[in-house]
Amino acid sequence: MGRLVILFLVNVGAGAVLRSLWPGLLRGWRLGVFAFGALLSLAVWYFPLLAGHQAELPVGNVALRVFSAGWSIAAIIVVLLGTPIALLSRWVERGARARALAASAKETPAPATAPASGPVLSRRSLLTNTGRAVPVLAVGTSSVGMASGVSGFTVREVEVRLPNLPKAMDGFRIGQITDVHVGNFIDTGYLHDAVRAMNEAGVDLQVMTGDLIDDLDQLDGTMEALSACKARHGMLAVLGNHEHWRGLRAIRRAYADVEARGGPVKLLVDASHDFEHEGQRVRVVGVDYPMSGRSHRVKAERMAQSAEVAFRGASPDEVMLCLTHHPDFFPLAAERGARLTLAGHTHGGQVAFLGVPAFWFAFKYMLGRYRQGDHQLYVSGGTGHWLPFRLGVPTEVTVLTLRAA
Repeated sequence: MGRLVILFLVNVGAGAVLRSLWPGLLRGWRLGVFAFGALLSLAVWYFPLLAGHQAELPVGNVALRVFSAGWSIAAIIVVLLGTPIALLSRWVERGARARALAASAKETPAPATAPASGPVLSRRSLLTNTGRAVPVLAVGTSSVGMASGVSGFTVREVEVRLPNLPKAMDGFRIGQITDVHVGNFIDTGYLHDAVRAMNEAGVDLQVMTGDLIDDLDQLDGTMEALSACKARHGMLAVLGNHEHWRGLRAIRRAYADVEARGGPVKLLVDASHDFEHEGQRVRVVGVDYPMSGRSHRVKAERMAQSAEVAFRGASPDEVMLCLTHHPDFFPLAAERGARLTLAGHTHGGQVAFLGVPAFWFAFKYMLGRYRQGDHQLYVSGGTGHWLPFRLGVPTEVTVLTLRAA
């Protein structure tokens, strides 16, 4: 409900900003179109609260959800870009009126109706034209981002050089998927394609680092897609926040059923899995999502608990890897000897310019590679999304190749 209140305020704010930047825009039928679009977008967001999260809209389910997401993104852009321009325009107008009043108070005043001087007029024209470009830019950016969001994943090849890596592990390949979010915008066919891409890349191990599914009606198909894994050492998975929110018991049971049937998928919840590769023992540690519900207050405490349990019995003779949904677990994994930690959760911010995430401040580890001594972290930009909007951060299936440094 809180998200809907925010979206309602965003739409009201967008209307106010547009009226300020372009007074004649929202009049007559155009005001009606804006009001209808805002109400329709809010109704689409509100529908799951009435009918249940997994309920589909009676008509045009996917199209209306895409429209609603695109409209909301455009409204947010209008508010973020248009508000400072509108405030600056008012400041310039106020300054012009103050100068006119000062001039009228002199002995030989300039006519009160005299046009503004050159610099003031230039600033007014620049701000007016810039303000009128805001809605065009908002709609264009939203459209491009939505198109990028639904265009499918890329296969990203990453070479990871690790000091003192045993010869048997030089060339070991890991396929990573994360944040797939099977649900409103991502179906099980998309997940099948992601697993197939890792199969075709010939990876030795596949991993899934959380936020697998949002729509439990698609759980059977989701597990079927994961079970298509053909990697030599199978697929190891961990839980994300969306598993905790959407139906943890059902999802854990589905993973357990696949494993019981001899499938290639194993879920690690504060646990580890050992295997041998070319005579070298390898341990993969998988930790649970650290927050209880949506509370961040317990994050550090739960991460410490997970580290204590999951890394128990680790041997220095092993090559140890760590899987975590939340990338903030990286220092704990590095302290306990994990050579490489793989994470997701951030979606890379979903927006980046020249490779730099626009919301870099939201997470300490946002996107790509990080180092702590001889230990490394890779944070994927995500294989799917719960909101189909991407700029500069494409969805990815990651193929990581270990090399001796």
